[in-house]
Amino acid sequence: MPDLQANLEDFKSADTQVLGISVDSKFSHDNWASSLGGISFPLLADFHPKGAVATSFGVYHDDKGITDRATIIIDKDGTVQYAESAGIPGLRKAEDLLNECRKVNG
Repeated sequence: MPDLQANLEDFKSADTQVLGISVDSKFSHDNWASSLGGISFPLLADFHPKGAVATSFGVYHDDKGITDRATIIIDKDGTVQYAESAGIPGLRKAEDLLNECRKVNG
């Protein structure tokens, strides 16, 4: 996610809202963001019921209580236009995600 923060203006110019979501609590998110020196995009907690959002996208591992590192791009009409799982603890490149956003938003 630090890579996303560094490229946030590029995502905004591609008419994209960056969000982070995990099954961790708001308090865990706050600590994580602080450890990075802060971030300026929203972090959402899929905490209770744990993994409900991740389950709806098929990326929650109930047996482990964690999610895949996944990227899901949803257009303004609420339609999933791109979904990719990078596995655990998969890494993604901001430039690749930015290119996908540009495809979706033309």
